[in-house]
Amino acid sequence: MIKQGYDPAVVEEALQFEVIRDRLKVEIRKAFDNTPYPGSDYSDISATEYDDEGIYDYFVGSHQFEHSIKDLRYNSVALSFFTDQAFRYWLPAFMFAELDDPEEADIIAESIAYHLSDAKGSHRLILSFSDVERAVIKDFLAECIRRYPDEINSECFRRALTKIG
Repeated sequence: MIKQGYDPAVVEEALQFEVIRDRLKVEIRKAFDNTPYPGSDYSDISATEYDDEGIYDYFVGSHQFEHSIKDLRYNSVALSFFTDQAFRYWLPAFMFAELDDPEEADIIAESIAYHLSDAKGSHRLILSFSDVERAVIKDFLAECIRRYPDEINSECFRRALTKIG
C-alpha cells in the first residue's frame, strides 16, 4: 500500500528503475563472468608508461565485481589508462557503480560511453568484447539514454551505441 502523499507515478518509476537495474546487473554478471583476468604485470593493466595515478596498484589482483562505488569513482581515470584487456575485465564494476548509485558514480557512465565511441582506439576496444558482452553493453547504454534524456549526455550514449553496432 502506498502511503498518502506519495505520487503513484513517482513510485512506479522508482520500481521500474529497480527492476531494470536488477535485470541488467544479472545480464552483465552473466555476460562477463568468464572474462579472463588481464594478468598481473603492469603492462597487462596499464597502457601508459608514465604515472598511472595508482591504477595498477588499486586494480592488480582484484576481482572484477568487488569494488565500491566510491573507489571506482576515485579511480575512474582507469578507463583512460587501462589496456583493452583490463578495460574489458573491469568494465562490469563501473557499469554496476552507475546502475547502483548514479549520483555517487558521477561521470562514470559518460566516461564509459566516451571510451566506446570517441576515444582513440575505441574501435579496437569494441572488437575485444565478445558478442554477448557487446549486447549487454548496448543494453547498459540504452538504459543510460533512458535515465539521462538531456541532449548532451544522450548524444554521447547514442554515439557509443552506434559505434558498437
